Amino acid sequence: MRSLLTAALVCASFASFAFASETEETVRKSLPASTANRLKLDADFGSITVQPAAGQTVSVDVYFHGDPPNRAEFNRMLHDFRLDVSQHGSEILVEGVFIHGWEPAVSFIIDNLFSPGNSICRRWQCLTYSRWLRGVDYHIAVPKQFSANVSTAGGPITVSALKGEVIAHSSGGPLRFDHIEGPVNGTTSGGGITLNATKGRVIAHTSGGPIHMTDITGDVEASTSGGGISIEGASGRVKAHTSGGPINATDIGGPIDASTSGGGVTASLSGPPKGECRFYSSGGPIVVKLPSGSRVNLDASSSGGGVSTDFPVEFHSDNRNELRTALNGGGPLLYVHTSGGGIRILQSGSL
Repeated sequence: MRSLLTAALVCASFASFAFASETEETVRKSLPASTANRLKLDADFGSITVQPAAGQTVSVDVYFHGDPPNRAEFNRMLHDFRLDVSQHGSEILVEGVFIHGWEPAVSFIIDNLFSPGNSICRRWQCLTYSRWLRGVDYHIAVPKQFSANVSTAGGPITVSALKGEVIAHSSGGPLRFDHIEGPVNGTTSGGGITLNATKGRVIAHTSGGPIHMTDITGDVEASTSGGGISIEGASGRVKAHTSGGPINATDIGGPIDASTSGGGVTASLSGPPKGECRFYSSGGPIVVKLPSGSRVNLDASSSGGGVSTDFPVEFHSDNRNELRTALNGGGPLLYVHTSGGGIRILQSGSL
């Protein structure tokens, strides 16, 4: 890192006309990880990408890019940033922090009142470089058989192809997980969540975006306050809730509990229900598809539409807004209720 900073200082001697408006710089550190099996990173802000490396080394590249007023200002920012990579027992700890570049949020806002731009703030302080610092990106390579616990106060997180537990939290960005062999726990306060081909229990929560999952081997717990939920293939138990969008769950292998306050529900089970299944919507219709031989105790009712099914049943009253009956002799409870549309219980292959 010292050599990089020295080179940056040499660059400062060039004339101002030679200075490019868009500037980039990289800080790198690495550490052998022969006895470690877990990564821990808590970033002030910035994006985080974690992926497997070929050997037993943890490598950290931090990319800075922005359009500072001059090179001296960019160098001042680089000198203020500290990157530490150290081992504590079985954990590799990565710390990236700005030391002196913070000022009280009130002062920062007043000083930049007439200069609209990016603002990087936390704990009632704002970073003085944030008007021109466009991004800080952490790219981390770890051994493939490694767990990761990463968080950022502002930015997206992507973790791929690890064999281990993954915990990720962002206060302001989307999350993505690909081909993880281990449990995943992802939370964000402002973005969507995407998971693809993971093996292990999944917990995904966002306060402001959609959730999309494909090919999940394990149980799923998904919740969002501001978007839809899409699950395409899950072998275990599924619990999904959204306050602001529809739920679409297909090829579900285990019991499912799906509820939404802001849309409809469409679900299909890959096999006969193995336990109690519940579906609730206060803002749209519900369609549930089951294999033709499924044995369930159906409890379906709608306050905003009718109930229909292509299973052989008889309605015992003129009220077509509810249907309570045993399908194929009965079995686990299938509870379906909506106050915002109709209900259809279909055999797989039906339209």
